[in-house]
Amino acid sequence: MACHHLPLQRIPDEFITRFGNELKNVAIITVPDGRVWEMEMKKCGEHVFFCNKWQEFVEYYSIGYGCYLSFKYEGNSKFSVIIFDATSVEICYPFKTLSTNGEQNPKYSSPRKRSKVETSESHGKKVKIMSKDASKRAEDAANEFKPKNPYFCSKIAKGKCVYVISDFALKYLKLNVPIKLQNSHGEHWEVFCLVHKSRSSTMRISKGFSKFQRNNNLSHGDYCVFELIKKKPVVLKVTMFRAVDYHD
Repeated sequence: MACHHLPLQRIPDEFITRFGNELKNVAIITVPDGRVWEMEMKKCGEHVFFCNKWQEFVEYYSIGYGCYLSFKYEGNSKFSVIIFDATSVEICYPFKTLSTNGEQNPKYSSPRKRSKVETSESHGKKVKIMSKDASKRAEDAANEFKPKNPYFCSKIAKGKCVYVISDFALKYLKLNVPIKLQNSHGEHWEVFCLVHKSRSSTMRISKGFSKFQRNNNLSHGDYCVFELIKKKPVVLKVTMFRAVDYHD
């Protein structure tokens, strides 16, 4: 895969808010090939970036546009990372061995191939390295999507729920009555529509939604379009616009 000169990688603001107080100036990043990278973390304006060895890291692993990095924070400024190629499959990591004449020969490891979905379910305090621009592009794409049936668009909230616009909720949904969410593969998840405690007029799909979110690899900042394809019982077809798919 051709290697690109990628910009410095910004660490998500959400992560900095949560763990910023314990971060040092240098991050220790461990890759499945066993290599450990010391990456300077530098603040620029209101944001924090991986600096100095970032481009060397990108070139070493042939990271190009469309690739995806899943960081797990281990504490004390230490991270582990899994690298996926543009097809969402974990890469073969390069490593070097000595030949009979003492020279280093580059080879490639063959770990058990993991997918992004698989990793998201088991990778602990995962840090999605994703910009607000990517989330905004996902939002724009969701807003441009116009199903033929009644629908609403909503952002995945931090509380593992989605808010439903009042007009749609009042017309088609009932409190505490099962709703089926259907993904593009025709799989179904049962959820319930509840009223937000502090805002009695606001309805949200929350009960049962965390499983749907987890099984479909959705994260805060992603957008979904919910299309009414059946009224009794209510079935909502969900078209997903993940920020990771709109990352530069």
